[in-house]
Amino acid sequence: MPKDKTATNAKIIQYMREEFLMYGYEKASLNRVSAKVGITTAGLYKHFKSKEDMFCFLVKDVLEDFRNMTDRNVEQMETDISYNPFADDWATIWVDFIFKHYEGIKLLICCSEGSPYESFEEELIEHEAKEDKRYYEILKASGKKVKEISDEQWHMLATAYTHLVFEIVRHDMNKKEAMKHMKFVSELLYPGWKEIYGIG
Repeated sequence: MPKDKTATNAKIIQYMREEFLMYGYEKASLNRVSAKVGITTAGLYKHFKSKEDMFCFLVKDVLEDFRNMTDRNVEQMETDISYNPFADDWATIWVDFIFKHYEGIKLLICCSEGSPYESFEEELIEHEAKEDKRYYEILKASGKKVKEISDEQWHMLATAYTHLVFEIVRHDMNKKEAMKHMKFVSELLYPGWKEIYGIG
């Protein structure tokens, strides 16, 4: 993590973000970053201990907010049997979240190969599939008329939804385009999910 908050440190953060977004983690050059900042490459290590440390710093806030959002949603599903996730406007929730953290999400989804976060999307898919199935089991135990599907199908659903959400950053959509896209995703997938969960 950065060791100071000087003007030089601010410039390093700005240029290393641009570098990762332009070239991705693997091809990012500390030489280019240091040249833009006007210091030696060795001088970068007075602020960050490694390229990995730089990347982690840039995505830490979005990762924390991801955890907070998913934890709140899981808590509602597990403690409130009347909770209907489809009553929430997830199209708007996702678009607002992505545009609050646009560059951080872009780094995780499009620029993280070779970094400790290169499996971020797949890990998110696994988490989504696990929690979706757990919610299904809760509804089934409560007497809901649910539709049985396989673990492979849970994974396919989670993959489709997660991948479609992040198409926003893959295709550099603006907010208006992102809202239209997410409304389409909701219309495409929600009817099937409601049938699986037995929610009218």
